[in-house]
Amino acid sequence: MRVEYRVLGPLEVLLDGVPVNVPAGRCRVLLATLLLRANEPVSTGEIVERLWDGTPPSADRAGKTLHMIVTRLRRALGEASCVHTRPGGYAAVVEPGQLDLLRFRAHVAAGEHTEATALWRGPVLANVSSESLHRDFVPALTEERLDALERRIDTDLARGVAAELVPELRALTTQHPLREVFWAQLMLALHRSGQQADALAAHQEVVAVLADQLGVPPGSRVREAQQQVLAGDVPATPPLPQPHHVPRQLPTALPHFVGREPELDRLDAVLASGRLVAVISGSGGIGKTSLAVQWSHRVANRFPDGQLYSDLRGFDPTGAPVNPISTARDFMLALGVPADEIPVGTEDMLSSYRSLLSRRRVLVLLDNVRDVAQVRPLLPGGSHSLAVITSRNRLRGLAAQHRVFPLDVLDPDESMVLFGGRVGAERIAAEPQAATRLVELCAGLPLALAVVAARATLDQHPLGMLVEELEHAALDALDTDDPLTSVRAVFSWTFSCLSPAAARLFVLLGLHPGPDVTEPAATSLLAAPSAEALDELVRYSLIACQRDRYRLHDLMRSYAAEEAAQRLSSAERTAAQQRFFDHLMHSALAATAKSDPLRQPITTPDPAPGAVVLTFEASTDADRWYAEERAVFGPAVAAAGEAGFDGHVWRTVWAIRHFLLATGRWREGERLQRLAVAAAQRAGDLEGECRARRGLVSCLVPEREFDEAEHQLRAAVALDERLGDLIGLSNDLRGLAYLLGRQGRYADALDPLLRASDVALRSGDRIELASVSASLAFVHHELGDHLEAARRAEQARDMYLDLVPDERDTVVASNRDTLGSIYRALGRYEEAEANYLRSVELQATLSYRHYQADTLVRLADMKRELGAADAARGYYLSALAVYDDLGFAKADDVRELLSLVERPVPPQ
Repeated sequence: MRVEYRVLGPLEVLLDGVPVNVPAGRCRVLLATLLLRANEPVSTGEIVERLWDGTPPSADRAGKTLHMIVTRLRRALGEASCVHTRPGGYAAVVEPGQLDLLRFRAHVAAGEHTEATALWRGPVLANVSSESLHRDFVPALTEERLDALERRIDTDLARGVAAELVPELRALTTQHPLREVFWAQLMLALHRSGQQADALAAHQEVVAVLADQLGVPPGSRVREAQQQVLAGDVPATPPLPQPHHVPRQLPTALPHFVGREPELDRLDAVLASGRLVAVISGSGGIGKTSLAVQWSHRVANRFPDGQLYSDLRGFDPTGAPVNPISTARDFMLALGVPADEIPVGTEDMLSSYRSLLSRRRVLVLLDNVRDVAQVRPLLPGGSHSLAVITSRNRLRGLAAQHRVFPLDVLDPDESMVLFGGRVGAERIAAEPQAATRLVELCAGLPLALAVVAARATLDQHPLGMLVEELEHAALDALDTDDPLTSVRAVFSWTFSCLSPAAARLFVLLGLHPGPDVTEPAATSLLAAPSAEALDELVRYSLIACQRDRYRLHDLMRSYAAEEAAQRLSSAERTAAQQRFFDHLMHSALAATAKSDPLRQPITTPDPAPGAVVLTFEASTDADRWYAEERAVFGPAVAAAGEAGFDGHVWRTVWAIRHFLLATGRWREGERLQRLAVAAAQRAGDLEGECRARRGLVSCLVPEREFDEAEHQLRAAVALDERLGDLIGLSNDLRGLAYLLGRQGRYADALDPLLRASDVALRSGDRIELASVSASLAFVHHELGDHLEAARRAEQARDMYLDLVPDERDTVVASNRDTLGSIYRALGRYEEAEANYLRSVELQATLSYRHYQADTLVRLADMKRELGAADAARGYYLSALAVYDDLGFAKADDVRELLSLVERPVPPQ
């Protein structure tokens, strides 16, 4: 087994030559921290500082999290793990030949500078997000590399190498304009390859740069080089022959490139897999070219015969994409083929081009490709050269054989790093809230971030002023005089390429409240099948697709909304919005009918023609749909209210209440229920107002806002009495009893329940009668009257069995849980366990997972009291897994209970 660790470039671990996946984030920071101090112990305190970049959480939490990170890293590395525990910290234990940094330093010490510099694969730790590592370690390592590079080039010059060094030295003087040694070496390389005028021009350039940047004249190395050029001195050793031209056409990499670590890792995997075509797709301004250029520079040393670049202008505002035949001809000229030797015929020339590349190792970057037909003739022949392609088109014709990487927007942290790198840390520190808001408004789009950063830098506008502009009219604020950098113009070039159906759907998506849309919702907006139009929008990267959900980033949504306002009449907009709101509301009602079948129904108008209404086979299907649509409900409800669809507001909120309560989203539910109350009041809909107030109570009680809950309940009681709704009134009275019970006032809760029992009897509704009996059972149990509680709970159980034979309903499962507690109090432990387990079984198929965990805790408590420690431990662990998954604070209580049943550690 051979293990190799690499930090001189992206962090990599190789096991027998195969890359080992090192998890992104803090696992990489930990491994990099240890490898940079290889074979030295690193204290826990320093590691914590590195992992959280100087802002760690509490010491206790940091210690626990560090332990988990170490465990995760060791598990990921497997046999390649080098992480060892040391007193007070950890160390990376490696052999000198296993770590590229140690090998680099050994080569330098031995004077083997060519071998040393060959180990560098790009910027140090390019895929590790750690401000402190890049601040404290990377500059010094970069200096070591540059020193070695200077010595290597000196050696090459002494050997008579000259012309071959010129492209490399031009790049180095561009990247490090204040490093005089590179300028001196460039002057000598130009002079010794017969380019004396260029050598003198380079001297003039470095003099100007140093005067402008530092206000100093050149040092001794530059002066000595100038004297050699003026004297015409050329070493006797002849220059090495150049076998063929080596083009270096890659654009300069961005100085503030950030993020994209997963994409860079996946691109690295392309080479590891032997595939030699990679397609980077995404919307305009998403950063495709920047990523392609960054990665191309990262792997350029693997292609010693050069790098070719062409912007094919597939989505150029002139509408004239570059002819691939002319590009192929330009590439052949760059590779050193004389113009008179390039075949005239198209097929002959392309054949000659591919044959030429098949004999060389060349990287070809084809930027801004329109379609497969434009790029296919330029793909290299053979198995040695690499093609990197960027396009707004997914180029599916290449996907079968080659890798396609859809590019998404930057996340907020990456966006802030990019923005801060351009405007400066001082500006961010001076207006932190404005900076955060600007990054948010740019929606992670690199082009937008660049435009805003440029305005902030060039015009020195306060960031707060830019925030106001973007909030008022984002696309106007991101407009520039240059169509290549105007966000609106960039979007429009792609829009103009769409078919009529796809263009209309894109415009209609401007009416969707976001953040993502499904095919049924798109079909409802379009009032026609939408699959092909969605596919076209994805293909042109105007929308992104993930797990059958389609998303426009915020600025693209703003552009679609602009187009909707301009291209659709008021009647068209209203009709499309109604179809969408009908789709969401009626689908939610259908989901509720499956997830909460015993719930009292509401009156609902029929859906508009063209609106798609979903159906669900089982409650699990409904719950899954609820979870997938969760982020849509809030914006949709708000949009429906703003558009005047008040009936849709309260009915949709009524339909999703079950899901919000089941997943503990009480504050979100409260906000939506208040919108529902207001909408029903605007519409003068007493039924809607009553249902919305009752729903608001169910969200207030878990937050212990009892006074407000009681006010809302009494208002609901008055409304139900006014409406003559006996079922609703009984429901209100049960709610009042529940509210009193949550305050420990169980004796006071009996009166409203007895009133509810009378009202339910008058209504004749069996569901409500069963629910009142279940509520009475719970209250009698809490009051210590366990026999009466058992009678009521058994009565409710039998009625529920008639109503829902499979018992798959939340209130049925809750009654089973109550029965378990009642039987436990009566000492009927086997019956108690059977009912607890039945409740857990039912809740596993329903939405209320936290209730399932509550029941498991009660069952575990009973087992612990009975001395069955193993069984108790198992139930506690099951409950803990649910609470942790939901992020509930009750998890800490369960950990305390677990400590009471932990086995003593056996002696060693």
